[in-house]
Amino acid sequence: MKFFITEDDMCTTQKLNLARVQTWLEANGGCVVSSPEEADRLLCMTCNGWSLLEQSSYDRIQRYAKDHADKMIVMGCVNDAHPAKVAEIWSGPTVRTAADRPYSFGGIEALFPEFKVRLADVPAQSVFRRKEDYRDYNLSKRFINIAEGCAFHCTFCTHKPGLGNRRSRPLDEILQQIAQCVEEGVRIINLMGMETALYGLDVDSDFSRLLKAVLEFHDSYEVHVAQFNPTGIHRYYDALLPLFQNKRVTDVQLPIQTTSARLLKMMNRRDHSERVGSFMAAVRAANPRVVLRTDLIVGWPTETAEERQASLDFAGQHFDEIALYTIELSPDLPAWKYQDQAFPPKTLEEIRRTSADYLNARYDVVVHSGQQDDRAMATAEAKRKALRARRAAA
Repeated sequence: MKFFITEDDMCTTQKLNLARVQTWLEANGGCVVSSPEEADRLLCMTCNGWSLLEQSSYDRIQRYAKDHADKMIVMGCVNDAHPAKVAEIWSGPTVRTAADRPYSFGGIEALFPEFKVRLADVPAQSVFRRKEDYRDYNLSKRFINIAEGCAFHCTFCTHKPGLGNRRSRPLDEILQQIAQCVEEGVRIINLMGMETALYGLDVDSDFSRLLKAVLEFHDSYEVHVAQFNPTGIHRYYDALLPLFQNKRVTDVQLPIQTTSARLLKMMNRRDHSERVGSFMAAVRAANPRVVLRTDLIVGWPTETAEERQASLDFAGQHFDEIALYTIELSPDLPAWKYQDQAFPPKTLEEIRRTSADYLNARYDVVVHSGQQDDRAMATAEAKRKALRARRAAA
């Protein structure tokens, strides 16, 4: 059977899940072809990352449905986050992201009952399915999804409705995947997921136990930690500090969003700024090679200039790289109640620009606008590599 997989705008987590699906298709005798006309089935991929990607997903569904509706399957996060909107334009088969197991897209099996190899028997992937999916093509660095979904309930988050609640992978399974990476000579292991700080609470483990096991498993690789919610620092401070101080931990991403307790309450997030600040300072003192990264939301509804400056200064003092975001409120999410207090789009762009200028003028940091914009992220990655080179030489 021949399959065509459409272009996608998906996050790293979902690109790895899609790579696993492709491996499963191939294990059952399928092959991926380069045009929809050649294919027996077409997988139309979607993303709910923010409104632009959501709309691109609807456009993609309609575009491919014109000529290929008889063989199309719609997959991805908009099926979970906006099922009614999808139903308005598509009545054919869909595969949702969220599931009980720690892997996405499990529902696809029901569409191919003749397949002998089960999706559950296909291991997690650490390599994207296409070279084009990489911003920086480097197979000595591998991505390890340690969990799917998220344990938190931020009022503004468009990702959780698509990815669901946290579903952690068992520790022994993660170590098996790392063992394969070691055999292949991998130099960097990136522990990632939509949110990693509360990994393991659903499988009788926690992130400190995971990180300790990963560092002890083999000494041939560095470790990067992605999407680590500040609550993890508050909860596991004493256990995590010596692990993050290990010089093989060379990259940590910890999104603080803001230091304003008032705004954090509006976001349904906890204020852990004081503990995060002392933690980052202690990590930096013991591990000068580590690159510390964070995300900031600027221009949140009702944010004052003083609140914004305090967040920028905190980030500039404690982090090496700062992704600046302006919030995009969705009518489907709880934060929509603040819409009448939101800044106009032009004002938000000015806030982001002046915030970047402020940081660049006062701190030696990498500043970018984040998001799944390949050009912006490629530029940020080049700056990040230069920063790492300077740190390694120090």
